[in-house]
Amino acid sequence: MNKDINIVLNTIAATAADLDVAGGIVSIDDFSFPWKKLFSAEKKSAVTSAGAAITLTPAAPSAGVEYRFVIRQFVADEEKVVSVGYTAVAGDTATTVCNNLRTLISAYVSVGSLDVTPSGTTTCIITSTTTNPVISVGGLVNLSASAAIAGTAGVNEGATLLSEGVVDSFDGDLPLAGSEYTSYELSLKLPKGNGGFNGQTSDQEIKLNLYLDEGAANFAALEGDIDALLDGTDAVTAAWNFSDALAV
Repeated sequence: MNKDINIVLNTIAATAADLDVAGGIVSIDDFSFPWKKLFSAEKKSAVTSAGAAITLTPAAPSAGVEYRFVIRQFVADEEKVVSVGYTAVAGDTATTVCNNLRTLISAYVSVGSLDVTPSGTTTCIITSTTTNPVISVGGLVNLSASAAIAGTAGVNEGATLLSEGVVDSFDGDLPLAGSEYTSYELSLKLPKGNGGFNGQTSDQEIKLNLYLDEGAANFAALEGDIDALLDGTDAVTAAWNFSDALAV
């Protein structure tokens, strides 16, 4: 398996100058490839991670009534599945039930099995963090939930890309922790040399990953031209026509 090629652009040149298309060759920053060798592309725009809350409301308490649910959350990229339950005793109120549920949740938080904040009085409000934003609940027994799932997972946030080890393959540039990126994953088939019968040239798949800082000056111009190239249309900003990509 070939190592991915990464290009990280924290600074973007005016008039989409980081992209050049001529004579059937596409050049992006420090890497060039024949257009005809591009066979698939995927674009992802950044999404900001956001925590959210799920509110659990208990049914009317009486002695012996069981309250139970399962909460799921990815914490540090590891799925955590936690079952929380409490059985009411005589004299319990909704507040009593929720106090006990919140105490149990807090115990799981303290050992790192959950990354949430419990709150509320007559309800149990479970709020996730921006670090581990998505939570879901199920298996509800004598509890109703405001939602089955809550929170927004971040996409292409600089801090996450850094933690994943993304680095520019040519100049060593790193994503900026406070930035968000639009990414393009381009799949290329490029020659790896002679081999096989009759010394024919065989191709190998190479992934070219582009990361464009959405907050950089000139971002929109470069994004528009890359989108146009991948859509098979003429440039939005730079002075090239799509026929330049097809030229031999």
